Amino acid sequence: MTWAPQDIMMGLYIAVAVMLIVALYHIIFIAVDARKVARRVERVTREIETVIMKPLSMTDSALEWMQSFLQEKAKKHHTKKEK
Repeated sequence: MTWAPQDIMMGLYIAVAVMLIVALYHIIFIAVDARKVARRVERVTREIETVIMKPLSMTDSALEWMQSFLQEKAKKHHTKKEK
């Protein structure tokens, strides 16, 4: 049995088509997995941000309270000196 060049080319085209279909199939699963990973990273980032920002906001509010307390004390101290 002899193979004509057209038969060999047709066989190669069919093989390439099958490989492209398999590659596209894998790309779909890779894209879905990448989306899942991105969601997980976003969730973990949000949780880390919450863990870091909560103490910082509490420290900020404590510093603001101390600042207002010291300003009020300084105002009272200056009014006593003036009398």
